[in-house]
Amino acid sequence: MFVFVAEAIGLTTRSSAQQFTEKIMKGYKITDNERSKKYGIGSNSLQMLKNKAKLKFPPQTLFVVAGPETIITTDGEFQFEQLKQRSPLLRVADIVHDFMEQHPDKFLKMVSDYEKLKKPKLDHSKAHLSLKSEHSEWFLGLEERCHTKEEALSRRAQDRVRGYYYKTKDELTRNVIYRQNLKARRLIDAILEKFRYLLIGCDYFSMIFDRECNRKHEFLQQQLGDETDARSVVPSKKLKQIIKNYTLKNQILDEWTVSLCSNLGDFYCQGPFSDSTNNCSLNHTINPYASRENLILFQVWNLDHQIELSRTILPALLENVRELITTPKRLCDMHKRQLVDVSVLEYFLEIFSLKNLKLVHIVCHEKVQRTNKSNGRLLCEQCHEYQIVQELMDVQVDKEAVNF
Repeated sequence: MFVFVAEAIGLTTRSSAQQFTEKIMKGYKITDNERSKKYGIGSNSLQMLKNKAKLKFPPQTLFVVAGPETIITTDGEFQFEQLKQRSPLLRVADIVHDFMEQHPDKFLKMVSDYEKLKKPKLDHSKAHLSLKSEHSEWFLGLEERCHTKEEALSRRAQDRVRGYYYKTKDELTRNVIYRQNLKARRLIDAILEKFRYLLIGCDYFSMIFDRECNRKHEFLQQQLGDETDARSVVPSKKLKQIIKNYTLKNQILDEWTVSLCSNLGDFYCQGPFSDSTNNCSLNHTINPYASRENLILFQVWNLDHQIELSRTILPALLENVRELITTPKRLCDMHKRQLVDVSVLEYFLEIFSLKNLKLVHIVCHEKVQRTNKSNGRLLCEQCHEYQIVQELMDVQVDKEAVNF
């Protein structure tokens, strides 16, 4: 038996089948039900497709056609799910997540009790050390390429920001308007590409967990007073440096490319969403640079979107895309020119930057629906924000070299 999965080709009616036979040769992927083998074949009709498939797999077949709104499980997702079933280790995150969802109060109490129990025993005498050779136990289980604590924490920050990018991309590309409207698809693809360029420009906000970043968040300055020091991380690839130079030159991200920790590595909870003063009444603080145990505990500290990503920001972005597509002649309120794009930079800052993210201990991460709204809007070619982003996209670099 084999399973065939393809994008919508409309084979459910006689007329659509006739249309299919008139099409030119197209490429398709076929695979068995275990997805152990996959072949690419060319066909211009359903019958030709079935005949060629039978040459690759046994004659009994299951033919699956994906509709325009169907979400197809990719090979990577399928294989990962299979691996999770065989490996208990990979199911740990799911188990913990399920427990958090079902027993949030118990989970928070467990974390709080553990921290109270361990706090007096934690050793901060090695917090100032940086090199792997100086504090080797701190690096257990980390990537081999990380040779300093600052590198490791910078990568942790980048991983979180990349996670927001993948979540954004997934939700936008799964939406019906992306799948059914070519203009909307092209616009959303362009928005995602601009997000990638901006992320490269700020090195995926690697500095927010890097104690050696010499620019500190205003919140931290209020906690500690003025602190200065150190070096900033410069991307090694020429492409990244060119884009970063542009963002620095135009100062479009300066305010938010800052560190959240002191020079020693102390982080302070910015308090729950309901407290707009950035105060944590429980005085949560942690230094993941001090010990491996602290580094592990730091994983329960969250970057909390004040304007919610899935409930508010992305729906607002999609609504603006829909409006741009359905009312193409609408004019900008400020310049009286035709609207041409969404405010990519504003959405970028709301999704990825400290403009909308607060670092909070899990106890202070309030899981409540919020009423604040996204500031994203539609722009014309005269809007300054539009011009800045377009200039960034016109930077003379090899776009094929833009990799994650």
